Amino acid sequence: MITPVGSSYTSSTVIKSANDFLGKDAFLNLLVMELRYQDPLDPMKDRDFIAQMAQFSALEQMQNLYRVSELQQATAMLGRSVIAQEFHEGGLSEMVYGQVTGVRSYGGQTYLMLDSGREIRSDQVVSVMDEKGLEQYLHGLVGRKAFIRVYNEIGEVVDFKEVLITGYRLKDGGPYIVYHNGEGEEEVPLADVWGVV
Repeated sequence: MITPVGSSYTSSTVIKSANDFLGKDAFLNLLVMELRYQDPLDPMKDRDFIAQMAQFSALEQMQNLYRVSELQQATAMLGRSVIAQEFHEGGLSEMVYGQVTGVRSYGGQTYLMLDSGREIRSDQVVSVMDEKGLEQYLHGLVGRKAFIRVYNEIGEVVDFKEVLITGYRLKDGGPYIVYHNGEGEEEVPLADVWGVV
């Protein structure tokens, strides 16, 4: 089964947007400025101050709840196959495939560690799949063009090769696409596919 991630509009999206717009530091600075420049003849009432502090506390709790929820969603992907889309300069998007082996949180972002050695942000994930969903995805690739990474002797990507996908295989738990190279069939791990058109 394939589960789309990030395509629905949830309350966490609203919370994240609110956090990006006015964080707790900005809120505290605004409150301090308001207290500093208030009218001395008509100072801020205690109830107004308490109401603003309650709003600040609610904002902080929503931020914490969002972080915990995001981490729980990420840990639910452990051991699952994921496809992510990573955008590069010039608007080029790269397809990243891998099985989630670990999760970490750093700088307010949640990252997924993949068995391919790559690390992606959890918000870049477009599909989470079990084995049946992975096979369904591979079946949908047959007949499409793919750009495959070409490596040099030391494992650096030096070029991309365009191929027509003619089939797929699941070998030792790993997905491979199959194409004809002019002489016969050749298979490439799905993790080596840059993108599919």
